[in-house]
Amino acid sequence: MMAAHPPAPRPIPGTAEARIARFVAATDPLDSLVAGGFLDRQDGHYVAQELPTLQLYQTMKHSVCVTVDPDVDHFYPKDGEPDADWRRRRAQTVRDHCSVCPVRAACAELALRKGDTVGIRGGLTPEKLKRRRVMERDRLDQALAEDQRAPQRQQARIAAAREVQRLAGQYLGTSGKPEKRLENLKNVRKAVRHRDALVAAHRRDAGWTAAA
Repeated sequence: MMAAHPPAPRPIPGTAEARIARFVAATDPLDSLVAGGFLDRQDGHYVAQELPTLQLYQTMKHSVCVTVDPDVDHFYPKDGEPDADWRRRRAQTVRDHCSVCPVRAACAELALRKGDTVGIRGGLTPEKLKRRRVMERDRLDQALAEDQRAPQRQQARIAAAREVQRLAGQYLGTSGKPEKRLENLKNVRKAVRHRDALVAAHRRDAGWTAAA
C-alpha cells in the first residue's frame, strides 16, 4: 500500500517561504524552473501555486506523460477492479512515472485548479486530490480569479504606456501659447505617474524588488 503523505501546506503570505516561492515563480523562465528542479519535489508545490494556469499548461511539455507517453490505463482504476489491486497498481504508477517526472508539482496544481480528480495526477491519488480541493478551495478560487485579472492588468499597463507616448508627442509638437504647452506638460506628467503606479503594483505583486 502506498505510504500516505500530507498535502504540501500553503505558505503563509508574507513569510520568507512564500516570498521566495513568489519571487522564483515570477522571475525565472519556465524552462529554468523545470531544469532547476523547482517543480519536481515536495516544496515545488509552493512555486507551482504561484504560476498562472496558462504557464502550468506550458510546463506539461516536460512531463513524463508527454516525453515517455506511458499507457494511460496506469493512471485510472479499471471497471470492477478490486481496491487492493488498484492500490497496488497506482503505487507502482507513482513510483515508475510520477516520482521521476520533472513537473509533477505543476501537474498536481493544474489538476486541482481544473477539478480533475478522477485519476492519478502529479503523484496524488484521486482521494488526496479531492481532499486538497476541499482544503484549498479559497486559494484555488483566488488563483483562477487571478488568471482572469492578469490579462486585464497587462492591457492596462500597455494602454498607460501608449497614453504617455501620445501625450508626449502632443507636447513635442505643441507650439504657440505657453499656457497650452504647460497644460500638455502637466498631462504628460500625470500619465507618467499613472503608468509608473501600474508598473510598480505589478512588480510588487510579482515579488520583484526595487533596483538598487
